[in-house]
Amino acid sequence: MRPPRSRPFPSLPTLAVALAVVLAGCARAGAPASGPSGPTASTTGATFPVTVTDDDGVAVTIDAPPSRIVTFAPSATEIVYALGVGDRLVGVSGPFDDYPPAARRVEEIGGAGEFGVDPNLEKVVSLQPDLFLTIAGGDRWKDRLRDLGVPVFTIDSTDLDDVAHDVETVGRLTGTTDTAAEVASELLSQADQVEQRAAGEPAVSCFFEVFYPPLLTVGPDTFIADLLDRAGCDSVSDHAKADYPTWSVEDLVREDPRVYLVSSESGVTARAVAARPGFGAVGAVAAGRVLLIDSDLVSRPGPRIAAGLKLLAEALHPEAFA
Repeated sequence: MRPPRSRPFPSLPTLAVALAVVLAGCARAGAPASGPSGPTASTTGATFPVTVTDDDGVAVTIDAPPSRIVTFAPSATEIVYALGVGDRLVGVSGPFDDYPPAARRVEEIGGAGEFGVDPNLEKVVSLQPDLFLTIAGGDRWKDRLRDLGVPVFTIDSTDLDDVAHDVETVGRLTGTTDTAAEVASELLSQADQVEQRAAGEPAVSCFFEVFYPPLLTVGPDTFIADLLDRAGCDSVSDHAKADYPTWSVEDLVREDPRVYLVSSESGVTARAVAARPGFGAVGAVAAGRVLLIDSDLVSRPGPRIAAGLKLLAEALHPEAFA
């Protein structure tokens, strides 16, 4: 793990409306290194017990290859399946754990807490997990689970390279080091191919809408911002001081992005964006350069992130990917 420089998704205090982004992002194109059921896991080179320090700075020891895994993030669920150990999953966070389709049949353990996005601790304990994979945040319930004897491990991918690193880390924790190395290598190879093609084109000014209303976008130190940069986007929100700031239509008109990207989590169409008050004055909107982006592919730091990068690059440089 690397010390997290930013969180890939909005934190709960940002705005209640961002909860959907947190849950869904935490997808529906091909996976880089596995099919819907995932590859066959390899345990060659795996040694136990293994102790790894997670992104919360907690040293976690796993005594033997875990046979009962709970994931509390769709991205972690996808990693587990990509490593070929989806049959060890006994619990997932909720309905957003939808890829591969087999994940939908795993028991859901979320829905508790003030915002309804914490795990149900009693249910988690009843599942007797020997590994609980999650993302940043939730320090209180994490401590409570640890007190109850549940080995909680946090992965907080801050950029695309860190995704590959975290895949390999989960491989160490699950005894699938060889498979994890293959998945990570294929992910980076596919991402590199996309970046090389995008690099041959001039950067395109763009704006990425996370949610509306209010209008939320991404700051420079976010996971999505890293993907936008690699895809050849000169983001108009690169000077933002927050990870997920609110933005005004007036600023958009002044900044005049050439392409307006909309996360599918916003649940709108290009026509709906154009119909919003004041948005017709935004050049990209007026010219019909509003493109919907599958939020699952660009906000889940998991094995399919190279597909998300390609999706962004194709939207920004269609001629290079024709």
